[in-house]
Amino acid sequence: MTTNTMVAIQTVTLGSSQSSITFGTGGTIPQNYTDLYIVANALSSSTQNDLRIQFNGDTTNNYSETHLRGNGSTATSVRESSQTSAGMGWTDSTVLSSFLIQVMNYTNSTTYKTVLSRYSNTGTGNWVGASVGLWAKSTKEPITTVTLLSGSGTLSAGSTFTLYGIANADIGAYATGGIITQDSTYYYHAFGSSGTFTPSRALTADILVVAGGGGGGFSIGGGGGAGGLLAFASQSLTSGTGYTCTVGAGGAGSTSAALGSNGGNSSFGSISGTVYGGGGGGNVSSPYTGATGGSGGGTSYTGGSGTQSYAGGTGTSLQGNNGGAGKTNNATYGTAGGGGGAGANGSDGTTDNSNDGGAGGIGISTLSAWSGGTLQQALATTSTGQNVSGTYYIAGGGGAGSNASFNAAGGYGGGGAGAKNAAGAGSNGLAYTGGGGGGGGYSGGTGTNGGSGGSGLIIVRYAK
Repeated sequence: MTTNTMVAIQTVTLGSSQSSITFGTGGTIPQNYTDLYIVANALSSSTQNDLRIQFNGDTTNNYSETHLRGNGSTATSVRESSQTSAGMGWTDSTVLSSFLIQVMNYTNSTTYKTVLSRYSNTGTGNWVGASVGLWAKSTKEPITTVTLLSGSGTLSAGSTFTLYGIANADIGAYATGGIITQDSTYYYHAFGSSGTFTPSRALTADILVVAGGGGGGFSIGGGGGAGGLLAFASQSLTSGTGYTCTVGAGGAGSTSAALGSNGGNSSFGSISGTVYGGGGGGNVSSPYTGATGGSGGGTSYTGGSGTQSYAGGTGTSLQGNNGGAGKTNNATYGTAGGGGGAGANGSDGTTDNSNDGGAGGIGISTLSAWSGGTLQQALATTSTGQNVSGTYYIAGGGGAGSNASFNAAGGYGGGGAGAKNAAGAGSNGLAYTGGGGGGGGYSGGTGTNGGSGGSGLIIVRYAK
């Protein structure tokens, strides 16, 4: 019998008041679950204030809702249509209100989307209630971002929101753990967050372990290195043994005179050893050199005169490659190097006075042999940084930032692009790819932040 499991995708805890929170910012909500489930404990700046929901940034009149609530002595109902968001229930300013929100069949592209909320408010009014909402956008597109917002006022510090995916746990597979998919030959268990893989029989399995990507450097910053990547063929796994799967988070991009943060390490039990997170990108203030990691971070512009080259961060043997070099070139500003990728070093900055930063190193594409469609579903992305003309890449380095009008590209495999001319921060690496974050740019005395690295991934496959 098929059962369902809840897999935590993202948690947001507010440290200060804000009007809304969005799941899927900087990427997309994974598309490999059946439903989405949100557990919220929310506090607001005013009493009996609506908690409302929007999808894919749609703020037009495509929403409707039917709401029932009661407090033991009074019951009310509300019907609203042609709204810019759908109400999920009431929050309060004195105590946390609890919400259970289910978004059903969210990847469907042929129907409108339905959302069901149940909530309890023990503050003013002591209400409990239920609401059913409808998002009736004509394109009937899959949901890639979810925004929760305050009907008026703000959501207060201390509010917490966790997004879960509902996935099949039993499709006839011979183990539990992760998101389970299949093709005609293999079962695949994909871990986008840490968990446990437990075989129900002795297995011979192939195992892919990817660490988190490094964050990009600040202000003509180096690109973040891709997370380390190791693949193990024909590993013997014992029935009933729980193998701990540790999946590294992406490293934060630099926001000041410091390196981008290294990505988190990943591991599969004792089999893989430590797979190292990508090195953070170098910063325009010392330390300039990208950090060592699974793949090394790119080195930032380092100042000085003459034509000089400063090597990038070093990658770990068998796990990744080196970051690109930063340059000085007798121009007003120099250039930074791209982060290393699993398939190649990051590119060096230029020395031709164009001030163009180096591109991120390319990831690897041999995973297409794991079945492209299944891998795409497991990685939950259709980005061109992952799927390039039907070939699937993973663990690409981040592009360097610059003060030019040129965007240094992230490496195929989820690497974020570098920023240009202070026009925004470096792009984030794609989640579940270990892609490095893009370096920050610079213009007119103002630098911008590096992008964060993409989180890592573990996939286990075995024959049917």
